[in-house]
Amino acid sequence: MVQRQVKSMNENIIVSYKKAMNELCFSKDQKEDMIGRLTEVGSFKNVVQKKKKLSVKKIVALTAACLAVLGGCGVAVGKATGVVASFSPDTFFSKTSDFSRLDKLEKKVGIGVTAVETFSNGYKFDSMDVEDFRTVDDEDRTVGRFKELRIEYVCDNKAQISVNMESALVNGHIDDDPGVALRANEMRTVDGINVYYNYDEYLGLPASKDISPTEEELKREETDDHFFISIGSDQRETYYVSSVVFEMGDVRYSIMTFDENIMSDELFGMAEEIIKAR
Repeated sequence: MVQRQVKSMNENIIVSYKKAMNELCFSKDQKEDMIGRLTEVGSFKNVVQKKKKLSVKKIVALTAACLAVLGGCGVAVGKATGVVASFSPDTFFSKTSDFSRLDKLEKKVGIGVTAVETFSNGYKFDSMDVEDFRTVDDEDRTVGRFKELRIEYVCDNKAQISVNMESALVNGHIDDDPGVALRANEMRTVDGINVYYNYDEYLGLPASKDISPTEEELKREETDDHFFISIGSDQRETYYVSSVVFEMGDVRYSIMTFDENIMSDELFGMAEEIIKAR
């Protein structure tokens, strides 16, 4: 009797669920955005585990558009050893190409940022959105959550550049993490704000038991602060990331690109323009 009642309840739930899903209506643009984001989340999960020997957070997400890095800052959640994409209906359709909507996205993340619409090097605002992430331990158990505001910039015949912003109050201040300064390839000070530059190499590997890093590569990851192994790419490949990170007004800023021709001077210059625009 009890089993029949449970079965009946489950069937009613399924019927109600299907009816609710059938009643959902999305525009063509929303459907395309949803597919893109689901693809992004699927390829992002378990892409990289943070190196335990460093108190430095590196998030690498391989998507159809680009690899996005949140980097150079400490994680203040204790036993977190990795970061994976999460999902929230509140931010799923946050992507916009309207720069005037910046204040709305700031409210979703809970931060107030300084943003530049056009940089002097020719990079112009293209789009922005809010991303949800969760920090996990070695067993993939959630130990924390946070949101990031990401602004994408484009320039003719050049690779895309991302400016990623998140609360330093949530994930920790840069000045509280000595590893940031120790790891940096170069540091400059702009109006009293320290800006750190890193040029990192990533070895991307497919999530397959038949493909694994060599002993030499594993050893290098332990000894080289600028070499990372990430899992989740379509094939074995090497790619490079140039980025600068700084903190201003309790907000961490990370400016990054995968263009190997864009080096420290240009990224430092963009950081300076953001700092001076406050």
